[in-house]
Amino acid sequence: MSSWKWMPERTQGIWRHGALWLRPFAVAAPFLSVLLLLLQFDLVGGTFTSAKGVLFDLPAAGVPEGEKTDLVALMMVTPRETLVFFDDSRYIFGDDVSVEALGAHLAERVGKTENRTLLVLADRRTAGGDLMKFAAVARRSGVRKVLFAEKRGE
Repeated sequence: MSSWKWMPERTQGIWRHGALWLRPFAVAAPFLSVLLLLLQFDLVGGTFTSAKGVLFDLPAAGVPEGEKTDLVALMMVTPRETLVFFDDSRYIFGDDVSVEALGAHLAERVGKTENRTLLVLADRRTAGGDLMKFAAVARRSGVRKVLFAEKRGE
């Protein structure tokens, strides 16, 4: 008998070579390489991004951790005034109208949350009187606790 057949054999493309158990891995290899490449872009891409912002220095203090809050305010001292940032809004702390608007906005937010604790991130250069005045505004707005953030050990 001759080895010639009248029907051509159906080829399996490039996957016909190699061990039978290795064929599924060979088929999945391009997809795995793309997945690994995307993972590398994600890991490396996060380290090279830089966010624009303002550097502020928190004071060192012995405040215990563990309190959770949804209300966070940031106090910063500029050469001309003390600024308070709350819910993406900026308030000038020396202006009475701005302080009243801050109190109204804070009261509105306190009414929407069940945890009435406010976390204040204040720059080290912030005057103690401004901190006490802000705590008084927060208390009038319905805040039960005012926590001041501390600087973690360097």
